[in-house]
Amino acid sequence: MGSAVFWLIVAICAFAIDVLTSNFCFMLFSIGAVVAAICGALGVPFVMQVVIFSIISIISLAIGYPWLKKKYKGMSKNIPLMEETYIGKIMESEKEIVSQAQVKVNGEYWTVINEDDIIHVGEKFVITGIQGIKLKIKKA
Repeated sequence: MGSAVFWLIVAICAFAIDVLTSNFCFMLFSIGAVVAAICGALGVPFVMQVVIFSIISIISLAIGYPWLKKKYKGMSKNIPLMEETYIGKIMESEKEIVSQAQVKVNGEYWTVINEDDIIHVGEKFVITGIQGIKLKIKKA
């Protein structure tokens, strides 16, 4: 009976981790742990319980994870990163930008890569994309 309690604790912990991470992976281990707990309550030796837990968990992962991933794929909306919201923003140049420069965007300094003609002081430019940790710009 002690092993049944062990497996129920494993199942509860796996489910709790899954609730905290929203990964769906650990919940599937809970299925194997519940089956192993039932076997423990029926008097099956602990070594067999571990084997049963492993087999049921592998089957649960092989079948359940792809199904859950497919089912919940479109439910979460992608929230753009802060720098992704800068794309399309038109700004006025405070200095001459030949190929690269430091530009203040929303209170933070960013290195920008000029993809077009030289941008002179007072001219407008648009942020066109992101390259690594640099913003790409061109004349507006």
